[in-house]
Amino acid sequence: MIQEKINYDEIMALGFTEEISEDKSYYAEHGYEYAIINKDLTKKIYLDWTKETKLCEMVRLDSPKTGNIKARLPIMNLQHLKDLVNFFSNEQEQVFDGSYCA
Repeated sequence: MIQEKINYDEIMALGFTEEISEDKSYYAEHGYEYAIINKDLTKKIYLDWTKETKLCEMVRLDSPKTGNIKARLPIMNLQHLKDLVNFFSNEQEQVFDGSYCA
C-alpha cells in the first residue's frame, strides 16, 4: 500500500502544531522557512508531517530524555491518521480500524 499525501489544512485541523525555524540557507534553497509540524500523542509517541512530501509518520522514542527514535510507522492516508488521533485521544470514543496493520 502506498502512502497518500495529506494536505496542510487537514493536518492543522487535527491539532498539529507548526514551529518555524529561521534558517537562511534553507530559505535560499526552498523559498520558505524550515518548519517542524507535529502532534504529540504521548510522552514517547508523536506524529510528524513533512511539508515537502506531505507525508506523515508516527514516531516512537525510547525515552523523552534521549529522544532516540525506536520505531516509525508510515501513515497511509487521512483516515488512518484520524483513526490514530482518535485512538490516542481522551475526547472521543476510541475505535481503531485494524486494517492498516498487515
